[in-house]
Amino acid sequence: MTLAVPTALSGPSPILDLAGVTLEVNHLGRAVRFYGQVLGLPLHHLDEQRRVARLGVNAAQSLTLWEPVTRQPNEPWLAPLRARGAGHLHLAFQVRPEDLPRCRTLLGTHGLPWQEIDLGTPDAPDPTLYFFDPFGHGLELRGVNRHDPRQPLCPAPDHPLTPDTHTLPVIGLREAALAFSDYAAMKARLPRAYGFAFAKEQEDRDFAQFTLGPWPEPDGNGTPHRWLYAWDAQVGLADMLGGDHALLEFYADVPAVAARVQAEGLPCVADAGRLAARDPDGHVFVFRPAPGR
Repeated sequence: MTLAVPTALSGPSPILDLAGVTLEVNHLGRAVRFYGQVLGLPLHHLDEQRRVARLGVNAAQSLTLWEPVTRQPNEPWLAPLRARGAGHLHLAFQVRPEDLPRCRTLLGTHGLPWQEIDLGTPDAPDPTLYFFDPFGHGLELRGVNRHDPRQPLCPAPDHPLTPDTHTLPVIGLREAALAFSDYAAMKARLPRAYGFAFAKEQEDRDFAQFTLGPWPEPDGNGTPHRWLYAWDAQVGLADMLGGDHALLEFYADVPAVAARVQAEGLPCVADAGRLAARDPDGHVFVFRPAPGR
């Protein structure tokens, strides 16, 4: 089969939503306790031999924790791509705006230092809370407007999966931020090689935003869409670094992404309807069919 070489996006993006993120940790049990007891994420799967745990964020999104074992992949089918979990990833969770005051109190109760930054405007504040997990990953809590008609493929539920007065009431994954060594090459490659929809960049530094949805949209107050942030390796907002050698999962039109990946000549593997590709910067992206499609 001959594949036409895809160019920059001329129609809708085949990337539909953020499905999951993998974090590297140096102690699996401690990581499972932190994300279960602090963020309230239920444990869905635990593999003691491979040192991997998968936790639910909502019905369609997951967080995978991986304690690396020498020469042992976290998922066997990804072994040819030498996939790793991200180190020092910046990861944002969605919460209901009315829950932010309780989140401030809970972070203090759990003994977690936090920083608040208002990303909004005087007439439309958008307070955002930043803190770190025990493994150096930078976490963010940001309100989402559940009444915005521009809903993503997997809308955030009204309540956390396991409502608990002692855990942070997260309802979805909002974004992940990755580091790239060649910013200009990345900005051209991500739309061309995978179909990510470029939304905008910041003028004062190398920082690009890609909408995880069919069309580029502005990243504004309470937007329900999900995002991939990409920047040069640098300290970012609230001293949070973009992740290196990340492993991210996306809901997508898999055949459309496969055509781009193969035309780009990137290493890739397929399994059970999924496609995984290794980016030149060492990130591994997994694309899976959208729920119900």
